[in-house]
Amino acid sequence: MEEWKRIVKLNGKKMYYINNIKNYLINTDSNISDILKKHQANEIKFICVINSSKQLVGIISLGDIVNALDENGDIKNILASEIMNSTFSYAKLNDKKNTLIHLLEKHKFVPVLDRDKKVKLIIVGDPEKREFVIGNHEIKNQEDYILIAEIGNNHNGDLERAFDLIRAAKINGADIAKFQMRDLNSLYGDDSISHDLSTEYVINLLKKVSFSNEDMYKCFDFCKKVGITPLCTPFDLISLEKLEQYGLEGYKVASADLTNHELLLALIETKKPLIISTGMSNDEDIDAAISLLEENYVNYVLCHTNSTYPTPFSDVHLNYINNLKRRTQSVIGYSGHERGWHIPLAAFTKGAQVIEKHFTLDKSLEGNDHKVSLLPDELYELSRCLSDLSQALGIGYKRQLTQGEATNKVALSKSLFCAKAINKGEVITESHVTIMSPGNGLTPRYIKILIGGLSNRDIETGQPFHSSDLEIRQRIETINAPKHFTWCIPVRHRDVYRLYEIFNPPAIEFHLSFKDLIIDDEKFFIKPLGCEVLVHAPEQFDGDFIIDLFSDDKNIVEKSIKLLNMVFNKAKKISELMGFEGKPKVVVNCGGHTTSDFLSDIEVKRMIGNFASNLKKVDFSGCRFLAQTMPPYPWHFGGQSFHNQFTGSENIKTILNSIDVEIELCLDTSHSYMWCNYSSENFGQFIDKISQYVAHIHISDAAGESEEGLQIGDGDIDFMSILNSLSSLKNDVTLLPEIWQGHDNDGEGFRIALDLLEKQGY
Repeated sequence: MEEWKRIVKLNGKKMYYINNIKNYLINTDSNISDILKKHQANEIKFICVINSSKQLVGIISLGDIVNALDENGDIKNILASEIMNSTFSYAKLNDKKNTLIHLLEKHKFVPVLDRDKKVKLIIVGDPEKREFVIGNHEIKNQEDYILIAEIGNNHNGDLERAFDLIRAAKINGADIAKFQMRDLNSLYGDDSISHDLSTEYVINLLKKVSFSNEDMYKCFDFCKKVGITPLCTPFDLISLEKLEQYGLEGYKVASADLTNHELLLALIETKKPLIISTGMSNDEDIDAAISLLEENYVNYVLCHTNSTYPTPFSDVHLNYINNLKRRTQSVIGYSGHERGWHIPLAAFTKGAQVIEKHFTLDKSLEGNDHKVSLLPDELYELSRCLSDLSQALGIGYKRQLTQGEATNKVALSKSLFCAKAINKGEVITESHVTIMSPGNGLTPRYIKILIGGLSNRDIETGQPFHSSDLEIRQRIETINAPKHFTWCIPVRHRDVYRLYEIFNPPAIEFHLSFKDLIIDDEKFFIKPLGCEVLVHAPEQFDGDFIIDLFSDDKNIVEKSIKLLNMVFNKAKKISELMGFEGKPKVVVNCGGHTTSDFLSDIEVKRMIGNFASNLKKVDFSGCRFLAQTMPPYPWHFGGQSFHNQFTGSENIKTILNSIDVEIELCLDTSHSYMWCNYSSENFGQFIDKISQYVAHIHISDAAGESEEGLQIGDGDIDFMSILNSLSSLKNDVTLLPEIWQGHDNDGEGFRIALDLLEKQGY
């Protein structure tokens, strides 16, 4: 991966280019031995074949190589020109990025050619991007997973026990309940055939525990009734035909049938997703199966498996998962037969995203599978830990500060501060610089670069240095502001006049801390500005208190109401001193968070009743009450919580339709985009559904479900796609760029955001 460089992230799709292409090119007269060496040396497992003029004339895939082996698996004496595929797709050097993305939707890699048809570089889709879909279960990201409870024959022929297993699998976190089906006569012949002792034991057990077709269908029906996806392993063509008659959504292939290409081809013909185990097979067996599957464009998962019951930990070899990932671009899974539930967790961290474990209600029952199965409480622990790990894996290509870390970095880390006043043009010396907290300025690692330079501004004692102090530059005086909204900037008591002079905005939004509620405003506000005034209520109060009008706790509610009344009185006082004659908009985070998990739908609805009752006790006369839309995982005191209210569009509409007093919304694009990512709600449709309530917008970019407050363009929001929705809002809607630490360096982050929004047509 060191030779790969990311070139673009567009519409959530990542692309990489390879410019050191020697390991990906081979001449037409190269023999199979040379081809195998090239294949092992490159990451994408495709080889570009070039002629004597270095023009691209063909492509060799893993399947082409497998086809070059004779029936004994030996290498034939054959040349690259004889096995290459001369029909291939390619891009040109001047093609647009959208063209490349379109090609990568169809192909794993795309060679980029110059005018002479010579390969100049190779474009590759996200090398970690593996996708699989079965029923309503999807794996599209590295953190996705599917948990399969392998019931198999652990029902021991008892239909009621099978129903109990299905129910327990669903309750304890499994996504899929899997069974097995065999036609014993086609597999083992009739009773007249003699078998060894171990085979006789298996046949006798299977005869005792096998279900009739009708009972197996009843199991599948019961799965659907309780809300778990049914899956089954057919061990023969007759069983597959019976399962097709029922209409399953996909199939599991047992390790024993990885080399049974007759059955594999029949399964491929169903055009349904397949999950395939690799136990008891060697590399050549696996490569042959991969070739067969990929030539037929199968949606499949390849599971690392050891078919020993139970598997000793020393024989699990989880590192082989890395080998499977190199051999195929399919999703990788793990089907475990070892004792316990901890090894599958390790497999998940290695990249296995479909996890299968045998499941039972009683390990003492007859049959080997029971001994290596998980009990319900063990399946629950596996499910819970997979969920935790899914959230914890995160990104791997760079070290990125989380929002909680960024919050703590400001409070706990250090910056370079001005130790004594500096005039513009003066040389910055060691005596001018000191290292102090908080970390809202230039980091200390730049101290040697800062010292010796000329100051490009007047800097007062106690002010932090910023990145712009490392070089002399002219301040950009022109503010390119959005045209469709009354725009504003966030201010504090201490910097309102300085920022107003720089930006000259039509509105300002005061972001209050809990200490601001008790200070004397008249000492700060010496002259009115005449612009519109908005106020953002403190999000956290003294003693780690957070407002919650949804709470069941009377003490929390009473304190919340008391503090909010102070906020609204403060808002009216600030508006008066600032010379604003209208009603100030006051942005409030109304509460509804929990610390351990999300609430049930029933609890969410019940707490809305609390809010409707408590809101009547808040005195916001003379102000406009704006409830802020919330993310799934808000940051409180540097840690993460779970939010349940003012989140999804239906939740917001339910709340606003349940109250007797009129409140409006502050749409936080960053918060709501993250909620839409979490809940799979379309962001544009979300805005359309709540647009009638929106009176103010906090606008910033976001990524995933928890990275908020990013600069416009640094996250995943497609601002052009939501432009029409935002532009259709009512006339008095105000807009504020809420960029994390955008106030630093005299509001540089806000200025950049406003300029970017203006360029996009806002």
